[in-house]
Amino acid sequence: MNAGMVKANIAAREAVPQRAIPQASSVGKLIDWVCKRPGLNLLVVLPTFLAAIYYAFVASPQYVSHAYFVVRGPGMQTPSMFGSLLQQMGSGGGGGNEDTYAVQTYMMSRDAARKLIETQNLRAVFDHSDADFLARFPVFYRGRTFEHFFKYYQGHVIAELDTETGISNLAVRTFLAQDSQRIGRALIDAGERLVNEMNERQRRNMIASSQKEVTEAEDKIQHIELAFAAYRNKEGLLDPLKQSVPMLQDIDQLKAMLLAAKLQIAQVTKTAPNSPLLPVYQHRVEALEAEIARANKGITGPDTSLVPKITAYDELMVQREIAERELTAATVSLQTARAQADRQQLYLDEIAKPDLPDYPEYPHSIANILIVFATGLGVYAMGLLLISGAREHQIT
Repeated sequence: MNAGMVKANIAAREAVPQRAIPQASSVGKLIDWVCKRPGLNLLVVLPTFLAAIYYAFVASPQYVSHAYFVVRGPGMQTPSMFGSLLQQMGSGGGGGNEDTYAVQTYMMSRDAARKLIETQNLRAVFDHSDADFLARFPVFYRGRTFEHFFKYYQGHVIAELDTETGISNLAVRTFLAQDSQRIGRALIDAGERLVNEMNERQRRNMIASSQKEVTEAEDKIQHIELAFAAYRNKEGLLDPLKQSVPMLQDIDQLKAMLLAAKLQIAQVTKTAPNSPLLPVYQHRVEALEAEIARANKGITGPDTSLVPKITAYDELMVQREIAERELTAATVSLQTARAQADRQQLYLDEIAKPDLPDYPEYPHSIANILIVFATGLGVYAMGLLLISGAREHQIT
């Protein structure tokens, strides 16, 4: 009978439904599994939890203002990606994009940062009272010098060129939408000023040599004019070439009178050899020959004659003519250089002005939390692999 009761009890126990036996839930098992692994808690759970707390309750929203612009000159076309690649392969540079790169570099430079500090109080923008302690500047783990601020600035102001379209994108990130738009506007204005300065420097460089040639030609002409004045004061002549004309005309008249007198002598000698007029005519011929000799001596002869004076005057005239031609050529070259400089003027063309963002783009809370989780999990998994490998090495 006792054996029958035992069997009955056993059968009753087996008939009890399995759901009546309490079993641990999946969540409980997971919690228990996690609690038994302090390394997982330290490297994965705790950093992920802290990141979730920070991005959920502490992290400040950051607004990004975008502006799009291109730097080009008249007739300059925006190159495609293939065209830019050919330019870089053929000439080692970006061709028309070099000026765009210059503006972008300036926007992210120390000079631009200093200018914004002076004009836009940029330090106060990044030290906003509503900004969280990890995102603002200065922060406890960074210095307060300008170099530290510049590194922080480079992370919040980005100017990039789209090589496919040739359009630059300026992005400014601050803690207020109005500040982002204001700083973006200030950087675009600074870029326009830089382009104007580049134009002015380029213009000066292009016309400097031509302007120098014009100045030298003008100085040369002025020196020659002074030499003319000194010559006139020394010789007492305004224009020896013009003043020699009456003298030559007088000599021609004297020669004509001399010829007439000789003809008269020949005629009288032929018709009346004993005429008392012959001595008179002969005396007239002698007087005319003496006058002609004296007049010729005034034009040609020693250094006091007119010929050396005309020679010196001709030399000055030739020098002045050459200088005037040089001045004309230099003036034409200067006008050409100015026209070319005007054609090569650059300008900053705004495709889209700095916008006023409606919502914050930063921080990327979910993505950052997942990054923290994945990083911690990766470090933990690497640690497990290293420990497992070390144990296997000890066993072998």
